[in-house]
This record gives sequence, C-alpha cells and structure tokens, in this order.
Amino acid sequence: MPHADQVRNHARWRPGWHAGRTGYAWLLPLADQPGLRKLVNDYQYALRDLPGFDLVPLEWMHILVQEIGFTDQVHQSRIEPLLEAARTRLASVPPLTLAFHHAVVLPESLSLPAEPQSTVLDLRAAVREATAEVLGESTVPAEPEDIDKYVSLAHSTTDGPAIFAIATLSATVVEPTTAKVSALSLVKLNRDHSCSEWETIGEVPLGATG
Repeated sequence: MPHADQVRNHARWRPGWHAGRTGYAWLLPLADQPGLRKLVNDYQYALRDLPGFDLVPLEWMHILVQEIGFTDQVHQSRIEPLLEAARTRLASVPPLTLAFHHAVVLPESLSLPAEPQSTVLDLRAAVREATAEVLGESTVPAEPEDIDKYVSLAHSTTDGPAIFAIATLSATVVEPTTAKVSALSLVKLNRDHSCSEWETIGEVPLGATG
C-alpha cells in the first residue's frame, strides 16, 4: 500500500463537531489485543522522537465502523432498538480475524491497515443497514474517511512532506500479527483531544447464532 507524500494537521473539526459535542458510533475497540499492542508499541518506540506527530494511546486503539449521529440529535430511546437491529443483522456474521503488519503514511496519520479490508467493509454494510432500519436511510451519516480501515499509530500535528515518517516506518523491523474481534461496540464518542475517546454504551456479539 503506497505512502502519502505529504501530511496535514489532523487537529481540525469535522463537519458538525465542536468542543464538548459527542456522537454515537459503532466501532471495533482493539486495546485488548496483545499482538496488536506489541506491534503498535514497536512502531511507537521508533516514532518517539519524530517531530510533527502525536502518538495514539494504546487504550484508544480502534477501527471506526460507522457513525450514527450526534447525541443531541439521536434520542436515547433509539439506542436499544439500534442494538437489537445490529444483533439481528450480525448474528450470522462470524467473529473477525484481522491481520496487521506494515504501517503506512496517510494524509493525517501513521496507521496500520487492517487486512482483509473487505472484512471491515462488509461489516460496515451490515451495520449501516441496521442503523438505517431504526433511524431511516437519510439520517445515517456518510461512510467514514479512509482512516476507518486502519488502526492509527500517530496523528500528524503539522503540514509538510512525509519523507522522514516514511523513512522511520520503513526502517522499523516488526512482526505481523492478527486480532480476533468477537464483538462490535456502540459508543458515545468525543473528539475534544488529539485522538478519539469514548464511553461504551453497549456491545453486539458477532456470530451469536454460529
């Protein structure tokens, strides 16, 4: 997967977001994956002195699957129906096995691609259908940016060439790993800090009928 030639500052408000505002989202939390934690640790150790990047704390490692809507727009009474719709849709979807190895430079981050990416896309399609079933198709936010198929190691804090980041990643020797994910989380997300943070509202097991 090719590296981006340039990076830009990640610290910008996405449409509709501002300090203190929170939103509901579906995501795959990955902090409990020991192999992935080691891989991220190895890269972050190599990146510790690279200027222009903020390292993402291991506790907030995740893959964003689908945003649902801002908490001041989605009534709390819709949460349980959302969870039930997702449980129904995902009951036949087996737990995910995602592979991670070489990090890449993206326009706003240094990240680990999740492979196969089609697995994440298929999960998103099912989750979007479940969300639309409860809230209506027109209210479901657009699919996330490309960063959603990756686990972020660090976010860019400046604009400029990516040559030093590329060199650092390329020189870092790492071993591949896999992550086995057995549940999807519905969370209350905030973006007040350099990386996304959240409170878990509920979980949906994958392959519950398997």
